[in-house]
Formats: sequence, structure tokens, C-alpha cells
Amino acid sequence: MNIRILGYKDAEQYHKVRLHGLLNYPTFFSTSYEHENNYTVPEIEQRLRPQADKFTLGAFEGNQLLGIATFKRETSAKLNHKGLLVGMYVMPEARENGVARAMIEELLRLLRENEGLEQLHLTVESTNERAIGLYESLGFKQYALERRALKVDGNYYDEVWMFKEL
Repeated sequence: MNIRILGYKDAEQYHKVRLHGLLNYPTFFSTSYEHENNYTVPEIEQRLRPQADKFTLGAFEGNQLLGIATFKRETSAKLNHKGLLVGMYVMPEARENGVARAMIEELLRLLRENEGLEQLHLTVESTNERAIGLYESLGFKQYALERRALKVDGNYYDEVWMFKEL
């Protein structure tokens, strides 16, 4: 498995994986399949352009993209000691193979080199016990539960808020 920061050449594979997650697990994301399915290739390429305060990791087996995870650093002076892990998704055929753990470990390694960054935050849908367990095993701690955080098809879903000190 190869884990690296994605770039514009990865746009089509990224979009395919992202749409798969949004379509099959709509309660795990704050955006929707319908919204992101309308993105053009240039918009996706722009979204994937690595920046100092934002990039997306991809996990590959050969040339096949199996997982994605995006990092965004807070940009305001009072908040830029914090970053966010968002859009984490691993294709079903790659689960149970350590892909998610390896991506997060690589992200944490990269973030330790990021001067002034002290915390990594994330949210996870409260019934996603597998993800919560993985994050806890990597040192993330729960600090809040947001009731009715998402509304999907008329149903409400809670989100667990977690963080890890770097």
C-alpha cells in the first residue's frame, strides 16, 4: 500500500471514491451525493491542489485508490493551532486491511512537522462504532456529542466530536 498526498491527476479516482461514500453512507458526511455529483473535473482538480493548510491523502494498492482523508488547518490567528480531519472514507473491499489506520498514522506523522499545530479534531456519526474505536485506539478522545447534527431523509443523526493532541 502506498499513501501519498493527492494532486490534480488524481481527480477522477478521488471523485469516484468520494461519490461512492456519499451514495452508500450518506449519514457519514455533511455534504450529499447530489451536491458533489455536480462538480466538474476542474473543480475537483482545484479542490485537490495541495496547500500548506489543506491537503488530501490517498491510499493506493497499485494504481487503485482505496481510501481518502482530508486535512484542513484553521486559518485565523486564534484558531490555527487546530486542524480538522474530514472526508475520511475507505472503499468496502479495502476495509479490515489497516488502510484507515495507515492513512491516519501517515497524516499524524505529516502534521507533527507542521509548526504550531497542536490539535487534530474530527467528527464521526455516533453509530459508526468501528470508526470511533479506530480513532480512540489512535489516541483521539471524545469531548462532545452533537445531537441531531445531520438531517438525512427526514431522520436526525448525532455526531461525536473527538480530538487528539499532537
